[in-house]
Amino acid sequence: MSAAGPPGIVRRGPGVPVSSPAGQAGQTAEQVWRTGQLPPLAKRRRGPRRAASGALTVILLAAAGVVLYLRLHHAPLRVTGVAITSQVTNGCAVNVTGRIATNGGAGTVSYQWLIRPQSGAPQPANQSVTAGQDAVYVTVAVQGQGQGSAAREVALQVLGPGTGTASVRVVLNC
Repeated sequence: MSAAGPPGIVRRGPGVPVSSPAGQAGQTAEQVWRTGQLPPLAKRRRGPRRAASGALTVILLAAAGVVLYLRLHHAPLRVTGVAITSQVTNGCAVNVTGRIATNGGAGTVSYQWLIRPQSGAPQPANQSVTAGQDAVYVTVAVQGQGQGSAAREVALQVLGPGTGTASVRVVLNC
């Protein structure tokens, strides 16, 4: 079925009724159908729903920023304590384990084991600490020689960041 309209334009189908039960929306559709142009846009009202949506967006963005900052930003690494946690005898040797407690910051802990009496100088060592890690466990093997038993004083000394020392007496039985 064809409808008559401006010359050169052929429209097919039932078309838009002259009076629409949809009211204003129907008139707008009819105007577009007859003229082929969209009506000018009316000014939109900013209702309470639109304002609440904008406020919610700002609040969510601020909360996401705070969470991101807290997860990525950590305080500088600091040692909060030093302790000897275990001694394990292994034949003519004793493995001594120490715990270096931290504040959870990322960085490197420097430490050394002191064994008295000792023939050589202590060797400083470093241990990496990841963000959120609250303790580092380090171990040293104290070796005995010959026959019989000998006592040694074993100390874990933290060199940085911060300082601290913990010690224990071990007996070597060979």
